[in-house]
Amino acid sequence: MADFSNAYGAVQLADGGIPRTITYKARCDISGGYWVNGSSAQGIVSSGANTYVSSDIEGFPVTTQIGSQVIGFNLQDTASGTYGTAAMRGLYIVPLLSGTAIGSAYAGQKFAAGSAGTIVPVMSGLSHALADASSGWHYFDIGTLMSEGTCATGQQYVMVSLNI
Repeated sequence: MADFSNAYGAVQLADGGIPRTITYKARCDISGGYWVNGSSAQGIVSSGANTYVSSDIEGFPVTTQIGSQVIGFNLQDTASGTYGTAAMRGLYIVPLLSGTAIGSAYAGQKFAAGSAGTIVPVMSGLSHALADASSGWHYFDIGTLMSEGTCATGQQYVMVSLNI
């Protein structure tokens, strides 16, 4: 599988002064700069905060499910069975998912998680195709593009405001 994530991992430009992250326990190795999905057993917490521990949330990398509901953006390489940190808010440099079906990405446009550590502009050609009513599938926007790029001409990077 080709690696489309940023070679520098999660490149953060700002966090708004109040970083918002979540700690999870990795089910498998997860590269820095990859989107993280999460899961847990049912009924892991009760009405008190004292019932939650970091191992309650297990993380695994998004590798192929474009537009999935992610819990965050992995901040550093995390080995299987260890604890990792995923960002839920902040400004980051991320690669655009490449492909002629996607088209251009515009500042102010919403985006969804792409495979690995890429993003897909919501309402791009690809997101329209996947969000088609017949597919029963739709995107979950997780932030706003702050800069522009073209998805059809090799690997390009954009600045995004992440808001999960």
